[in-house]
Parts: sequence; structure tokens; C-alpha cells
Amino acid sequence: MLGQLRRIVQDVAQEPILNKALSGLVSSVKHALATECCSVYLADYQQQHFMLMATDGLNEEAVGQVAIGFSEGLIGWVGQREEPINLAQAHLHPRFKVTPEVSEDNFSAFLGCPIIHHRKVLGVLTIQQSAERVFSEDEESFLVTLGVQLASVLANAEMRDAASRSSTAVQQATQLQGLPGSPGMAIGEAYVTEPASDFDAISLKRSDDPEKELALFYRAVKITKAEFNRLAERMSSHLPADALAIFDVYHQLLDAASLGREIEEQIADGWCAKSALKRVVERFARQFDDMDDPYLRERGLDIRDLGQRVLNHLLDTEQRRAKLPEKVVLVADEVTATMLAEVPREQLIAVVSLRGSVNSHAAIMARALGIPAVMGVSELPLLHWHEQRVIVDGYQGHILLSPSEAICAEYQRLISEDVALNARYQQEIGLPSQSQCGERFKFMVNSGLAIELEYTNAQFTDGVGLYRTEFPFIIRNQFPTEQEQVELYEKVLAGYPEKTVVMRTLDVGGDKALPYFSIIEENPFLGWRGIRLTLDHPEIFLVQIRAMVRANIEHQNLHILLPMVSDLAEVDEAIRLIRQACFEVSDELGVSLPKPKIGVMIEVPSVLYLLPELAAKVDFCSVGTNDLTQYLLAVDRNNARVANLYDALHPAVLRALYQLGQQAKALQFPISICGELGGEPAGVLLLAAMGFRRFSMNSSNLAKIKWLLRRVELADLELLLPEVLCCHSPKQVRLQVQRFLEQKHLLTQLRA
Repeated sequence: MLGQLRRIVQDVAQEPILNKALSGLVSSVKHALATECCSVYLADYQQQHFMLMATDGLNEEAVGQVAIGFSEGLIGWVGQREEPINLAQAHLHPRFKVTPEVSEDNFSAFLGCPIIHHRKVLGVLTIQQSAERVFSEDEESFLVTLGVQLASVLANAEMRDAASRSSTAVQQATQLQGLPGSPGMAIGEAYVTEPASDFDAISLKRSDDPEKELALFYRAVKITKAEFNRLAERMSSHLPADALAIFDVYHQLLDAASLGREIEEQIADGWCAKSALKRVVERFARQFDDMDDPYLRERGLDIRDLGQRVLNHLLDTEQRRAKLPEKVVLVADEVTATMLAEVPREQLIAVVSLRGSVNSHAAIMARALGIPAVMGVSELPLLHWHEQRVIVDGYQGHILLSPSEAICAEYQRLISEDVALNARYQQEIGLPSQSQCGERFKFMVNSGLAIELEYTNAQFTDGVGLYRTEFPFIIRNQFPTEQEQVELYEKVLAGYPEKTVVMRTLDVGGDKALPYFSIIEENPFLGWRGIRLTLDHPEIFLVQIRAMVRANIEHQNLHILLPMVSDLAEVDEAIRLIRQACFEVSDELGVSLPKPKIGVMIEVPSVLYLLPELAAKVDFCSVGTNDLTQYLLAVDRNNARVANLYDALHPAVLRALYQLGQQAKALQFPISICGELGGEPAGVLLLAAMGFRRFSMNSSNLAKIKWLLRRVELADLELLLPEVLCCHSPKQVRLQVQRFLEQKHLLTQLRA
């Protein structure tokens, strides 16, 4: 039964045309359950009905013609209840709706199961039979399991179908919904980097240049054959002749008389090389999978391995030949710092990451660069994006593929308005950092991601509230030397003379991996990261601290910040190592070193209850709202499936921050905000109302936040705060802040 389920889902996923996929689905389910009828209805939320999309047993002429309202009939009832409905005499049920066009008079037994994706009913799958009986628990379980597995496949199939139509002459834009990762809007051409080299990532496409596609295929085959020759030669001294024969089999399969001929025919029929390869390899592999003989079934793996190698070389050739567009919308499965560094800054206008969430590191990097980003857009295979014209709306999390000229013109107008608003903020960046009532604030920048941008407003800041030292480590292929770190840190300290520069010690792990120091964990965000890693490797920690204090000799503006602290013993050990490093440098150079102030990041919930003890050990603390939110809500901020649960404006997070601020004030313990919340309008208003006065944010947000706080009275914010702290949901919090901004006539001045 499990094999049948898997085969049905695979067949639907591999069929590029939605109608054909659904037609195959109902026939396969009817056969698997030995029932008389199977049908599938898909939801149309614009029309508020379920449309019959495929059937094997009802009148086929009704397909695409018969619609059942969301509140009508048994189909509507399944959708409303969001659970299976199993009836022996369906026609006698009060919710039964007579629909003559479908010709279902002969059927009595009915089992309907909803297909649900991300809490949204996509459709209803039904089976029917003439005998009056309740379908068995096994049959119901099969249909429920199939519905669960089909949900994401059907969502992707519908999106692929719409995207394919949008690339035809009709030019109808396809809208995708992701998560708003970085504000702003942009229009450019999608550039896919590091595409996933597996057949699941390939969406079937046609080509009007078969000669070009054949040339690509022949080149990939030639490289693959040469690769097999090298492998066979290398293994000849280790393997017997019969084992080496597999390489000869691979050669024969690639020849024109076998797989090669089939692929050539597919290309001649109008498919691109990748699509032709996918269609042929998957068809042959499935044929082997269906064979009874275990030895022959294993040959399906050989076919897939062979196809995978050819596909890798096809993709490699395309990637190297691809020309970087003038306006790059960088699209990747998961955007990394290295990918961003490979695109010239003047050409990079937006980022789309198929994985990740609002405060994943890809989103934080995009905000640091001041470019729009949308995260968690997994509906389309990665390679479908390549060379498509794209509109990225980082405010709403919308993406438009192949938009019309009229839509582009409207977005261009909004982009111009955005530019004008930012120019207005920039005009006041040199004015005092204070509220309308004269309360002073300290504004610092988060640095380390986009150095050239961060120095732009250096003279208008109070320094660096968070310098992320990990990125020089991430973009190298080995640990940087002490001297390399000294030179780097000295530039940063020199860039902010007589202003505080807070350098965070190496914070890797979680979603920040070093290419030369692999960390494989089942739950990396709760694992070996931050201070936990560097204390386990004092040789890394000591070298970094030595480099920091050496760089600080001439400038004397260094503060050291410890990340991911959860225990007081970690603080004690880190302070001991810092003292050791300072003593070593002082002794080696024969100079008296200025003692840097030491701080702790508040991002692990346990530290919220250790503030008095921390205040006795260190000089300051800085709140990392990104991780604190993640840990308080138990939500992986990189997981798009639970992204709607991650929200720094959650009442629990706000109440924790309020209590933290009050406790720090009572202890007279210096505290600042360095997480993304302090760079957002709603966040900074509420934090200011709580008593926070030091904020560190991306340089791109600095002018806007300063402009906003100069237009509010703290007394008004303090009246808003109790209402917000009594809210039950982030949505209520946003409505309260929005109402406040509307009353102050500020809302329309914060975005186009």
C-alpha cells in the first residue's frame, strides 16, 4: 500500500500539465482501491466554489464545467469541516446536492477527503461506489494519507501550471506569496545561483531552438563519458572486471541506440535538454522499479545515477554561460553571504530565498544591504525562475513573475515614491537624536555585512552597536590568521574614532556555517553555536581576542560582546580567557593595554532571570531580539512552515522585553537593543516607550528611525504601551501601533 501511495504522488509530481496530472491521479486511486469512481475537485477562492477537475467514473464532459459552492453539497461540507466524510447512503443525506451533469445517480457510498496545504483547503478527493456501504478504515486511511502527501505537490503543480501559462504569448503575471524579509520594491531579472542539481528541481520547459539544446546535451554526454573513463581507470586496480563492466553499461545507455536516442527525440519534439533528460530518465527508472526481479529493480538506481551525472554537467554548462543581468534579482534555495558577495553591489537589486524566514540570516543580510527580499517562496522549482522578469515587493512578501508593462509601470511609480521618502529621511540624519519632547537616544549601527554602506552614515551615529566578526570567517576557506584579524578590526575601530565599537566574538552555528568547519546537528539552533563553540575551542577564541585587543591599542574604543550565553559559568570562563589574552599581548608587546568593556547578549531566555548576577560580572548587555523571539516562541526562524508563528511583536516577547528593561533600569545596568526589532518603526516606538534609549540597527534603517522618533512625544508612547501589553496577538499589537501612527499623521509617510 505504501508503494502505491508513493507511486501515485510521484506520478502527479512529475506530470508538468496539471489537468493530465489530475486525470492520472483519479485513475490510479480508482485502481488502487478497486472502487467504481474517483474524482477530484479544486478550490477556487475567487469564485468561492470547488470545480470538478478530473474524474474516472462520473460524466467526463462535466470536468471543468461543474462547480459546487463552498457551502453546498457534500463536497462543500468536506471543505467546511476539513475532515473526511464517509457515508453509506450519500443520496439520502440532507447535504447531498443533485447535480444532473455529473451522472452520479448510480452511486450510494461516498468518501470525501480534504486536501489541505498550510491550513488552506486546496480541494477535495472523493471515491464512490454503487453498493450501500461505509468505506473501511483502511480505505479511509489510504485516502487521508494520500491527501496529506498530495497537498504540497498539488500546490506546486498549480503554481507551475500558472507560471508556464505566464511565459506564453498571453503574458499573464503569476503572483507568488512569500514572507517579507526586507522592505522595499524592485524590478529586475531573476538570476539563479547554485541551482539544485536533482530532477525534482527541474520544471519541464519547451525550447524553440532544438539545435542548441542538442549541442548542450551532446556536450554533457561527452563530459560524462570522459568522467566514467577516469573513474574506471582509477578503480581498475581495486575492482574485478565484472564490477568494472558497469561503466561500459553506462556508455551504452548514453549511446544513440539507447537512452540517447530517446532524449534526442524528446528534444526534437520541442523539449529543452534538461526536460528531455528528465522525462526519459524518470520513465525508464519507473519501468525498472515496477519489475519483480530484485536485480532488475536495482537497475533503476543505475539509470537515475547516470541521469544525475548528465544533469549536473548540463546545469554546470548553463551556469557558466549565463550572463549576469544588469538588474539582478538573486534567487537561491538559501541565500548566503558568499552568493551576495559574488554579485556586484551596483547590479544587485533584490533577493529571493526559497528557504528561510523573516529573520533568517539571508533576510538580515538583505536588510543590511538595503535591498528588498522575500523569503520562503518554495512553490516553484528553483530552475523555473531563471531569466524571468520579476517584481519583488519586500513590504508585502509578494513576487510577480512575467508582469505586464502596466504592472511594471505602477510598481516603478511606487519605487520612485519610496526613493523620495528615503531622501526626506536622509535630509534630517544630521539633526540631534531626540524625541519631540527632547529625550535623547543613542543610535548605533549593526556592522560586518555591508561595510561600504555602513560607513556612509558613520558620522551621524554613536558608533557600532554590533560588529559581526563571523563574516570574515564565513567567506574564507580556512580560519583567518591573527594578523589578518588585527588588520580587519583595526579598520573598523579606525572608522569610528572616539566612538564605541562593540565587537561580538565569533558567532557561528545555527544557520551560519563555516565551509571548512562542518557542524552537523539535528537541531542546530539549540546546539553547538556562539560562545559554546568558542569556549570548547579556546585556540580560536584566544586568537580572536588577541587580535581585537592588538587592534585596539591605538584607538581604545573596543567593547567585547559574548553571544549565546545561557549560563554564568560561560561568562566566568570567557572573562578568564579575555584576561589571559590581554596579559599575553601586553607581555609580548611590552605595553599597558586599555581594558575593553565586556558585555553579554540577551538572547537565550535563561539569561532573563540572571540579570542581577550578570550585572555584577560584566559592564553592559545587548538584547538580540531575533534569537530571543525564536527561543521564547520555540519557532525556528528559518522554517517557512512555522514562519507565521515567529513574530517579535508577539505579546509574550514584548512583555519579556518590558520586564527586562525595568530590571536593567533598577540595576542601573547599561542595556541596548541590537536585534532587528529596534530598526522597525513599530518596534522602536514600543521599545522607546519601555525605556530603552540605545538602539543598534542596519545603516539603511538609521535615517528613517531617527526621523520617526523626532516626531513623537514619549508621553504619548507611554500611554500607548499599556494598551499594547494587554494585547492577545501580534495582529492586535500592529493595529494599535497603526492607529497611533494614523492619529499622528505619520503612517503614510513611512512607506509608499
